[in-house]
Amino acid sequence: MTTSEINALFHRFSTINVGVIGDFALDLYFTLQTQTGERSLETNRDVFWGSHPKASLGAAGNVVQNLTALGLLNCQVMGCVGNDLFGREMQHLFNSLGVNTQHLHTLDTRWDTCLYTKPNLDGREANRIDFGIANELPDTFFLDLIAALEQALVKLDVLVVNQQFANPLFTKKRVAVLNELIIRFPNVRFLADMRDVGTLVRGATLKVNTTELANFLAVTVPDVPDLYWCIRHGNRLRETSGGPLLITRGQAGILYLDDHEMQSVEGLPLRDELDTVGAGDTVVATWAACLGARATPAEALQIANLAAAVTVQKLNQTGTASLSEILALRDTYHLHD
Repeated sequence: MTTSEINALFHRFSTINVGVIGDFALDLYFTLQTQTGERSLETNRDVFWGSHPKASLGAAGNVVQNLTALGLLNCQVMGCVGNDLFGREMQHLFNSLGVNTQHLHTLDTRWDTCLYTKPNLDGREANRIDFGIANELPDTFFLDLIAALEQALVKLDVLVVNQQFANPLFTKKRVAVLNELIIRFPNVRFLADMRDVGTLVRGATLKVNTTELANFLAVTVPDVPDLYWCIRHGNRLRETSGGPLLITRGQAGILYLDDHEMQSVEGLPLRDELDTVGAGDTVVATWAACLGARATPAEALQIANLAAAVTVQKLNQTGTASLSEILALRDTYHLHD
C-alpha cells in the first residue's frame, strides 16, 4: 500500500461504528521494591514499596484503546464492571477516550472488576495479584447485555467479541445466542477472539494464535510451526467454524484463510527487547477497523502486522499503535509499494 492509500484507509476508520463486547479488565503497572529494610510494626513482616502506578485498559479494554489509537471516533463497549475503585478507574479511562459506555453495566454484588497487577521488580514482572478472575455473570445480567447488544447491532459496522476470563461472558451454553445474532445481522462484520469457546462460533471471523489453534484441534504444536502447518490445521478448524480465520504467528507473521483466498504476511525482523503482552489485541483491533473500512484481507494484514510490530516494542505497558507510528515503522523497514 502507498502512503496515500494508508492515509485514506485511516480516514475511513473515523467514520465506522465498532462495538466491543466481552471481558473487560484493568492492567495496573507499578515498580516494586522488596528490599526496603522496613518491617511492619503490626505484623513484624517485611514491607514492600510500590511506586509509579499506572492503570491501563486490559483484555477487551485493550482492544478498545487500540481502536481509538487507530483513529476510531465511534466505539462502544458492552460488558460488566464492579462497584469498586477499579471499576471507577475503568469508567474514567473509557470516558477519557470518548468511548460510549452506556452498556457497560456496574454490578453492585458478586462482581469484582477484573484487575491484573504488573509489578516491575528489577526490570522483570514479579508475581501478580489479580482480582475478579472468579466472576460468574448471572443469567439475568447476561440477558440484559444481549438486549443492549441487539439494539447496538442495528447501527454497528463491526462487532468484536473478546474474552479470556475463566468464566467468560459467552460460555459454552451461551454461544448459541451469539450465533443467532450473526445470522440475524448479516450486514455486521463479526470478529471473535474467544480463547476457550472459539470453535463453537459459526460464521464470524475467528482470531487464534498457534497455541490456541493446536488446543482447539487437540494436536501438538511444533516448536516453530511453519506456514504449511498453520494452513493445514487452520483449514481443519474452518471446517467446523465456517467463517474466515485469522492466525497470529508471533514474530513469524499473520495468516488469513477464508473460502476464497489465503493471504499471509511475514513478521518484521525486530531486534531489540520485545513485550508481546497485548499484541494479539492490537491485531484484533486493527483487523476490526479494516473490516469496517472495507479493506481487502491483503491490506488488512499489512496494517495489522505493522501495528503489532509497533506495540511489541513498547515495554512495560499495554501498547497501542497510531497512524504516525505505523508510517514511521514502515519507513524504517522501507516497506513501500
